[in-house]
Amino acid sequence: MCADTGTALLECDGLSKIWCGEFHQRRKYAIRDMLVGTPRHDRLRAHERFALRDFSVTVKAGENVVVLGLPASGKTTIARLVTQMSRPDRGSIRVTGRVGLVFSGSLGANPFLTLDEYVQLAASIHGAEPDVAQACCDEVLEMTGLSARRQDSLMTVEKGDLRYVSLAMSLTVPQDLRVFDGLPNPGPDPAGVRVATRVSEQFERGSNLILTKTTDGLPSSIARALIVHDGMTLYQGGRDTVVPIYEHFVYRMGRIRKAAEAAAAPNHVSEAASPAHADPPSPATLVARAKKSLDRSKVASLAEDQVAQAWATDRPILLGPFVSDVAFELLYWRPFVAWMRATFGPRTAPVVAISRGRVDAWYAGLVSEYVDVCDLLPFETYQTRNLERIRDGGTVKQRVISDLEQELLDATARRLGTVDVEVIHPSVLFGVCSRIWNGAVPAAWLAEHARYQPFDSLSADGSVDGVAGEPYVAASFWFNSCFPDSRRHRRVVNDVLSELSRRVAVVVVDAGGFPGVAPSITTRDRIRVVSLGRTEDQPREQAKLIAGARGFVGTFGGVSLMAPFYNVPTSLVFGEETDLFPHHLAVSHAIAHAMPGLPFDVTNTADFDSARLGEWVDRTLQ
Repeated sequence: MCADTGTALLECDGLSKIWCGEFHQRRKYAIRDMLVGTPRHDRLRAHERFALRDFSVTVKAGENVVVLGLPASGKTTIARLVTQMSRPDRGSIRVTGRVGLVFSGSLGANPFLTLDEYVQLAASIHGAEPDVAQACCDEVLEMTGLSARRQDSLMTVEKGDLRYVSLAMSLTVPQDLRVFDGLPNPGPDPAGVRVATRVSEQFERGSNLILTKTTDGLPSSIARALIVHDGMTLYQGGRDTVVPIYEHFVYRMGRIRKAAEAAAAPNHVSEAASPAHADPPSPATLVARAKKSLDRSKVASLAEDQVAQAWATDRPILLGPFVSDVAFELLYWRPFVAWMRATFGPRTAPVVAISRGRVDAWYAGLVSEYVDVCDLLPFETYQTRNLERIRDGGTVKQRVISDLEQELLDATARRLGTVDVEVIHPSVLFGVCSRIWNGAVPAAWLAEHARYQPFDSLSADGSVDGVAGEPYVAASFWFNSCFPDSRRHRRVVNDVLSELSRRVAVVVVDAGGFPGVAPSITTRDRIRVVSLGRTEDQPREQAKLIAGARGFVGTFGGVSLMAPFYNVPTSLVFGEETDLFPHHLAVSHAIAHAMPGLPFDVTNTADFDSARLGEWVDRTLQ
């Protein structure tokens, strides 16, 4: 079934597809075209538009080719044409071998079917040949955890239990080329993890055309990538150039959309004469600008060059603003700031760190001044604006300088009494990290461009009711992709707290996601749950509780990563190695190794043993 590596499995040349948006007119055109046989051409009739225009792509065996585009850009049209569910109005498609569509949608079925019959239907829909159909069904039932229920009627099966059947079957039926109409996003449950593993294996094998609106979850190996919009190909090239260009394009298109919605609001006051309300740039112009900016930045050496150039000037340097998650700041950004200081030394002109959470102690000795976001904006305003930034950009990560961040930079410059400043934004570092995560840059780069140093000591200053003045262990648990909500993980949390409280007072640092714990555990006198609501100094208050502890136990990631920087013995748990977990784990070990004599353990919950944890606590307290 597999073609030789390098064989062209798909060759699309000049594909165009015209779509009529008005149903009755579309029906008239269809009847007229069938009777008259008029060929399609560039001249559009009333209510018609190009869903796809002059699209060309080649996918060879073993390659991953990605098409990026916003909703309604033409991606699904490409999928329908390539899988022959629709015919092009112009252009040619040459396919070698079998082509299968990978999608996560549900399949309609008679409720009186058995689960086994339903899976056989799925195999037929996805094109399984008779000689392999039964093997595919058995594999899908095993993958989705439904093997023992194959004779059950669909009426007795929860709808949620069937959510992976179609996706699993589309990944199992033998195909030469798979077309992904969107990136699958299975959940953290056991069946979802198995399906996600199969998706990763398929990406590693290659021979995929991936059509997606997001860059999150892309395979590490991509032969080519294209950006499409309104049916037109705006740009194509390698992953390292296309992905950052597309991310910038998505952000700017989101801002244009938001401005248009605001202008259309009933209470909007027209300011058409103002230059700020001029016609927005076209999508092609936005892509061209992003490409020009990317070319100037020299992606491969972006971080080193920009830092060196900024340090060589006599202008103030603004580092930040950092408004992303705590884990990225602790693992990557702050160590990178420390590397800047160690490499280029002190400056006469100011170096200003901008962050949030009143974490000025984290930057002590590295910069000449710390400015908190809430020195520039009210906390409630900052929260609202940051949520807008995340929504518009589609990610918490700071991949481009958003409008909010530019305002913060401008406000900081005004505090310094100048507009002439150098800016080193977190996107500089994230651009390198993303290439490390996809394998384009060696992971050793991080170790070479980071300095892991302990923070100045803090104390809980007697603010923990019931444990002031006596030793305590801090704990913090929350559910996430690598520690999903499950009965086993809730039991682990209860076992950890029970084991800890038998030996020492426990302060649970609750940041708002504390799992449900048995009342018999939380009501013990030796356990205090400290709920820290979302305030402008929440990270600093969390740091105080953790820094004052004799040890820290909790979920891997987030606030847990403060503990090693305060030389607090740390024991973390995880359930699944998902997303960027292996990369973050490697950096965490490097940080712990740099702290003298720091006990640092990370344990899979499958290997968790409360007795071993008890021994760890005993050693820590000694």
